[in-house]
Amino acid sequence: MILEKVLEFGISKKYFEELAIKDIDKSCCTLDNFIIDFDKTKEKVCNEANQVTRKSCDGLCLVESIDFIEFKSLNNFFDKEFKYKLKSNKENLEESEIIKEKVSKFNFNKKIRDSIWILDYIINHDELKLNNSYLEKIYNYIDKNYFIVKDNYQSLINLNLQFQALSGLKNNSLNNRKKMDILITSTLEEISLSINKPKLIDCNELKSYLESKGKK
Repeated sequence: MILEKVLEFGISKKYFEELAIKDIDKSCCTLDNFIIDFDKTKEKVCNEANQVTRKSCDGLCLVESIDFIEFKSLNNFFDKEFKYKLKSNKENLEESEIIKEKVSKFNFNKKIRDSIWILDYIINHDELKLNNSYLEKIYNYIDKNYFIVKDNYQSLINLNLQFQALSGLKNNSLNNRKKMDILITSTLEEISLSINKPKLIDCNELKSYLESKGKK
């Protein structure tokens, strides 16, 4: 009820625009489920509040809980940036060091803080007029989640491993992917903010989660 009111207000004031996930600029998922394009929300809020642009998440869902959604195309990283750095490798970095360096640049902590600030601006808008009871429920009783969503790659890796095994080549792709997941998860474990512990999930898990809430 409260989140529906926030959603309706956000849409009416053009803070929120719902798009299919596949159509969101930074999305790595080809999903038809609709969520709020939070990058557009960030642009409008920062401009209105005369703020330097913030580091927000990519998407938002306001159904039963507040779900911040950040997309990370790990396929794109391993297929392009990772391969390029391995090939040039002027610093003689190990594969694990390249992965660690990338994860350190994600800066999830700041993105979460800024995403909360942006939504907080809308929740406390004078025209929305939420009373203290509603605000208390939003801040203390409604779940707040942060999902880092990676592309689905397991089946692609398995197929790739089969081809390379037939040709007798050594392959570290799967191990590198696991290292990336472990490092991201470890980084998320260190975050302590007023939300549930952030989670790393893939596109299939995001689809199942949204549809469990009736979000088609």
